[in-house]
Amino acid sequence: METVEKLRTEDYKAIREFVYEKSGLFFSDAKLYFIENRVSKRLIAHKMTRYGDYLRYIKNPTNERELRHLFDAVTTNETSFYRNPPQVDAFADHILPKVVESIRARGQRTLKIWSAACSSGEEPYTLAMILLEKKDLLRGLMPRIYGCDISEEVLAKARQATYAPYTMRNLSDSFKKNYFEPNGKEFTVSRAARTLVTLSHFNLVDYKNYSKFRGMDIIFCRNVLIYFDTKVKRKIISGFHDNLNTNSYLLIGHSESLHNINRDFKLEHFSRALAYLKS
Repeated sequence: METVEKLRTEDYKAIREFVYEKSGLFFSDAKLYFIENRVSKRLIAHKMTRYGDYLRYIKNPTNERELRHLFDAVTTNETSFYRNPPQVDAFADHILPKVVESIRARGQRTLKIWSAACSSGEEPYTLAMILLEKKDLLRGLMPRIYGCDISEEVLAKARQATYAPYTMRNLSDSFKKNYFEPNGKEFTVSRAARTLVTLSHFNLVDYKNYSKFRGMDIIFCRNVLIYFDTKVKRKIISGFHDNLNTNSYLLIGHSESLHNINRDFKLEHFSRALAYLKS
């Protein structure tokens, strides 16, 4: 087979614009070689040599499934259990009790948490383990965690719920003992934690379908906003705000901010962590 041609600037810009249109993900000019490395594998899979031919292929509505393979190729999915421990501690020790108090005051029986862009599942399963630890606090409530991602590849890993020890490096020994089962050289999340989590494919720029996540009590969307421009960020955050209950929280990445993005949330400070309250 012939080798794949080099990615020309005009083809890169066309692919970049198409990815932005469909996913909201924005890549700067400096990302040309990154995209070339990732997308060339899709050309090889289809026995293509020209990026222009591939672009025409993915623009054909009958080839919509290839879009998901493209998103898998261009997204970065580095994560771990209990990522950013100070923020997770703030969730467990301060935010969760406040939210539960509000839920009970409303006469609500469910606790709903949305892990937006959940990647390979480490975040929603971490939250599930914490909820199991807090069973006395949650007595009488039905907790549900909704994990979604644009990448089918990482969702498949999340459904397997089996992980290498390195991803568990931030977990305490008691969490490892209580919520994992040995599986060869890896470890599988316990059934008790898995049953609290529902996984699904979702594109964060699919604004018209945000209503399926209506009535959330806490939303995690960490280390994702950095991939979007200001216009898309504003739409996503507005969608989160619309789907949160009153006195509920949004948690974003420690290096991310809603400054100049949204004024509807109130910033709250915890020990070495921040969160945004919908009051």
